Amino acid sequence: IGFVYKQKKSALVDISAHDFRGIQWEGTKIEKGSVFRHLGYPLGVNVSDKDTIEWVMHKVKCKTGLWHASQWPLHARVKIVQAFLQLYIMYYLLLLDWKKCHIKNFECLLKNFLWEKKHSRALVLSPWDFVCQPRTNGGLGIPNLHSQAM
Repeated sequence: IGFVYKQKKSALVDISAHDFRGIQWEGTKIEKGSVFRHLGYPLGVNVSDKDTIEWVMHKVKCKTGLWHASQWPLHARVKIVQAFLQLYIMYYLLLLDWKKCHIKNFECLLKNFLWEKKHSRALVLSPWDFVCQPRTNGGLGIPNLHSQAM
């Protein structure tokens, strides 16, 4: 008995093959420059950090779209941000090399989800730094991504 693998369940990743497209393979083929996910971590060969972070941004946008923010009251949206979206972003914050502009984009995404109204934009009366304060200080208890990244 030797090692047995199933091509249909496996993926072939192009690291430096001369004729990658010509290789006979039944499973998934992943070419250089494309982002793929292994155990939840975005990987790729010759993929820049910017492309990987954009891939994560796309995933977070998809998740926020699935929650349909306008259908939830504010206290439920706060819980969704705290329990799901913020933690999802924090996971990738630890794995990737983030710049301030990337963190700002993700914070904008969270703000838009949090303050969304059914028919028009909500009037935000509190600065984001205050919203990120603990509840004991009058904030909503949402962790600040900038302070978590440092």
